[in-house]
Amino acid sequence: MTAAVVLGLLAGIGCIGTVYGARATRPSLEAIAHAGARPIPVVPTVLARRNLFGRMSAHWVDAAATKGLLRHPRWVALTPSLAITKTSPAELVSRVFAATGIGVLVPPVLWAGAEARGVSLPLVFPILLSIVLIPLGVGIPFLIMSAEAKERRQHFRIVIGTYVDLVVLSLAGGTGIEGALLSASTVSSDWATKRISRALLLARDTGETAWEALSGLGRELAVPELIELSATLQLAGTEGARVRQSLSARAVSLRRHEQAEAESAANAMTERLFLPGTLLLIGFLLFIGYPAFSRILAGF
Repeated sequence: MTAAVVLGLLAGIGCIGTVYGARATRPSLEAIAHAGARPIPVVPTVLARRNLFGRMSAHWVDAAATKGLLRHPRWVALTPSLAITKTSPAELVSRVFAATGIGVLVPPVLWAGAEARGVSLPLVFPILLSIVLIPLGVGIPFLIMSAEAKERRQHFRIVIGTYVDLVVLSLAGGTGIEGALLSASTVSSDWATKRISRALLLARDTGETAWEALSGLGRELAVPELIELSATLQLAGTEGARVRQSLSARAVSLRRHEQAEAESAANAMTERLFLPGTLLLIGFLLFIGYPAFSRILAGF
């Protein structure tokens, strides 16, 4: 009976997917032309996967954009993380749908497998497990993206310190401010340097100043060090400040800041390792002292 229920559930899901795929229509030429006339978004989009989750996420994002839900403050707060991780909204929603689907389907499958093997489990078991797994499936993609965005921002800060040093060297060779910024961004093949290079090239083609481009990139990726660097460059470009001295001081400040963060992370790791080390020492002392202690007790 249980096997029949599971097979019927899988067959129903397959029928729903088949009907959904058969009803999908190809876009018309007018829709393709209208899509080609749209402005290029800041966050690079990824084509929706040719499966149920990909199509559902693409339709959901389109409907949310039409209703203005993507302008919600919580979603706007996720925009810098989406930009720095190169994740499109459709891809994030697809991950959420996939993880939620796993949280919905896994408990009944486990319960059916246990029943098929003769292990009797109450019906409340898959219900409670689904209640636990569904919120986890919704939240885990956001947590993973936030952790990845934090790591990439940390890497971006380190790259900015090196980038500023290269700009100072170019200025010492007699290059102008914008030329030094652009030449320093083409030295490395790192993804962060490439983002800076693309922003500067776009600013050069559109007639925008280099510090405005860096400030916009810093706001887009939520990297305050880029905004501070653009403020220093703006003072040099508009007020005639000593740009080499200002940039050298900025590079020293960035390196000290990174050193302080590395030291604090090392101290935090040392504190976290104190408890495991203490437990290991206690276990070793018990292992060494147990034979002698057992002989003392046997003598009484």
